[in-house]
Amino acid sequence: MGEARPIGSRYRRNVLVGLLAVLLVVAAVWGSSFRDAADLAAIEAAIADHDWPRAESLLGAAPPSDPPPTDSRQRQAAAQRQFLLGRVARRQRRFSEAERCFDAAEQLGLSSRDINRQRLLQRAQSGEVMAVEDEIGRMLAEGGDDTFAEDCYEALAEGFITAYRMPDAQRCLDYWSQWQPRNPLPSYWKGMIETRYERPVFALEHFASALALNPRFYDARIRLAKLELDTARIDDAQRHFGECLTDRPDDPAATIGLADCLLRAGDFAAARSLYHDALATDLSGEQASGALVELGQMALEEGDVGRAAALLSQAVAVDPRGTRARLMLAGALLRAGDEEGATRQREIANRFAEKQRRLAVITHDALGKPDDPDLRAEVGAILIDEGFVAEGLQWVEMALGIDPDHHPSHRVLADYYTALGEGERAAHHLALAKGAPRPGPFAAPRAAAEIPGGAKDGPTP
Repeated sequence: MGEARPIGSRYRRNVLVGLLAVLLVVAAVWGSSFRDAADLAAIEAAIADHDWPRAESLLGAAPPSDPPPTDSRQRQAAAQRQFLLGRVARRQRRFSEAERCFDAAEQLGLSSRDINRQRLLQRAQSGEVMAVEDEIGRMLAEGGDDTFAEDCYEALAEGFITAYRMPDAQRCLDYWSQWQPRNPLPSYWKGMIETRYERPVFALEHFASALALNPRFYDARIRLAKLELDTARIDDAQRHFGECLTDRPDDPAATIGLADCLLRAGDFAAARSLYHDALATDLSGEQASGALVELGQMALEEGDVGRAAALLSQAVAVDPRGTRARLMLAGALLRAGDEEGATRQREIANRFAEKQRRLAVITHDALGKPDDPDLRAEVGAILIDEGFVAEGLQWVEMALGIDPDHHPSHRVLADYYTALGEGERAAHHLALAKGAPRPGPFAAPRAAAEIPGGAKDGPTP
């Protein structure tokens, strides 16, 4: 009997150790699942808020899929990660990146059905909305979760706006807002419609409504701030840009916006400091040119003509199509005694301004003529000539979506492929053009060396 106690104690200890081992295994399996579920919920919330940096940050914390994992559960997680990265890229119109992610997800074994749905939404979003509208409608009728339905409505609305079919976009958004009256996205996209119509007061109301429904909605806040600045509501704009900068300290649009507010308010030193901060970040050519122009103008007002000319020359170099930068550079060169240089810059600026005015007129006309391929072909021709190749080709494709035999559109593509040295494609479209002239008053296409990109940027004949 004296030995029973140690044996029982040892038995209980072994049982407890065994139970602990089982619990550890269960925790490892279920704990990972709970973490995955929590991560997925956080990512979906970030996507719903249009908080792309947060979504990408959360997805970036996941393990990469190169080399592909061999464990089935890890492959499933890697496929889901690539799929979500593709969704985030698609929503930001980074279509090539989205396609790479969808390809990777498919190779890792994700359902082709989900991927093909995203590809269909991508086509709608890029302006091919009339070609895929019925199929998206059938997908909605088949049912699915609210997240997918929101994706469909947003892709359709954005696609209609891209294709300048504003009444269709408005109907889509009205239906969506009736279904989800507390969702901020319909208000946001209605604001984008009003922006296209150049009705800032109505756009302000819609962006403010979207922000009221979701105070974390960054895109709505920065759109609101920009419109407030444009309509001289400087205090409101400064407050909203400041909130944007607090939320995303690395966003150059918020930095430049706040600098513009401070400049308007007369705080030149603070504005100058922010412009320099922005120039130290990754800016687009247009953003960098805008900051350099403001710094150049301040230098001119301070009488430092040499520094102003240097800054404005940089502005022209990073964005050669910026008419304001060229006109201000012309003024600086004239003050420095370089009349020939000033004249040259004014002439170039006037040529760009003429095309920009024509572009503004025909895009405005396109708002009221959703089925006019002539206007879309002319927009495409101007954009391609000015170096906005992807955007220009998109407009030409919209024209061909309305009328596949539209001769001027095929002429634009023939000229484009000729400039690139793609003889077979050029001949194909030239035959379809049937002798039609290039659309619009700017008849001469750009030289091949002036057109960036390659045949990969264009549609397949």
